[in-house]
Amino acid sequence: MINSRMPSNLMVSRIANDIVQKQYQLADIQEKISTGKDVNRPSDDPAQAARLLGMREASSQLDQYQRNASIAESQLSLEENALVGVSNTLNRIRELALASNNGITDDHTRESINAEVKVRLTELYDLANTRDTLGNYVFGGNNNQTAPFSGQNPVTYSGGDDNNPITVGLGRKMPSGDSGVDVFMRIRKGNGDFEVNANPANTGTGLIAHGSVTDPTLYNAAPYRIEFTAPDTFSVLNDDTGAAIQSGVTFNPGESIKFNGVTTGIAGQPNSGDEFYVLPSTNQDIFSTVSNFTQALDRSPTTPAGSARMQQDVNEVLLNLDKSLDHINITRAKVGTRLASLDSSREENAGIKLQLQRSQADVEDIDIAEAVSSLQNQANTLEIVQKSFARIENLSIFNYL
Repeated sequence: MINSRMPSNLMVSRIANDIVQKQYQLADIQEKISTGKDVNRPSDDPAQAARLLGMREASSQLDQYQRNASIAESQLSLEENALVGVSNTLNRIRELALASNNGITDDHTRESINAEVKVRLTELYDLANTRDTLGNYVFGGNNNQTAPFSGQNPVTYSGGDDNNPITVGLGRKMPSGDSGVDVFMRIRKGNGDFEVNANPANTGTGLIAHGSVTDPTLYNAAPYRIEFTAPDTFSVLNDDTGAAIQSGVTFNPGESIKFNGVTTGIAGQPNSGDEFYVLPSTNQDIFSTVSNFTQALDRSPTTPAGSARMQQDVNEVLLNLDKSLDHINITRAKVGTRLASLDSSREENAGIKLQLQRSQADVEDIDIAEAVSSLQNQANTLEIVQKSFARIENLSIFNYL
């Protein structure tokens, strides 16, 4: 009779365990309220913890993309500034070329022009060897520790050919610059299809026009030679095979000369034996174009033939300067497009991160009102269990005597 009314050790143990459990639950809710997080450690909810870990890794990756975008923006901005300088310098050299090619420039004026052109050439080398704040060469490609260009003719390039792509978003890579070989060296000479020049040994005053390919179906990019057999007669030959394309053609100054899809013309008056060349276009670097200009200015023509040769050389320099300017402007446009794309990438990354933060909050953030209500319930339950335990624990046989 007494045993059935007295608490057993098992009952006491169970109630004590209930108290500990309630205390643990109460502490857990208190921690969640203090942190505002429903999952504070993997053991709280392993599945949700794994999901949250993936979200945090994705968010960290997005932060890295944003840092990469900032690095790329800095590099591209430096490149853009350098290209602006290159464009300004080339435009000034072009002005000097026009001034030197007016037919009345004397030796003193040419020397003055030549002196400035040589200074401008040094400027071009300095711009091509631009460095960033870390000392890396902007146009060095993937070998940016070495100055890409040396001031010699022909110029040598010591940089890499890679344009250093950098990841700036999910599945998005952006070139952080352009290699010097792409910017300064891979520029087509002449009109882009072919280039023209005259034999330096010519004795007449003939000047060959830049010309163009007017029938691409006939043009085969072979080297051609226009050879004057008399002051008023010429032949066109394939300079590789020696085969005659045209023979005994009557020459009229300024009249178009057409063969194999090519249209050009010769002004002035060539002499018998004078030769002019139409050659497939090749690449020429900007520095060689400017160096060719200084070499032309170094000469002091004393004969009509010498003046014609200088004019022909400067004409070619002007055409190649125009090609260089076009190339630089195209590169600047590409840089501008990349900078605009970087802004889009950053906005996209920010949008994705915001969505990640919302999803992360949905998973781990608690409802404060619900948590406070649960805390109160747990506290009340714990209080009741503790009071029950105290009453039961105080029961003994002496209470019935």
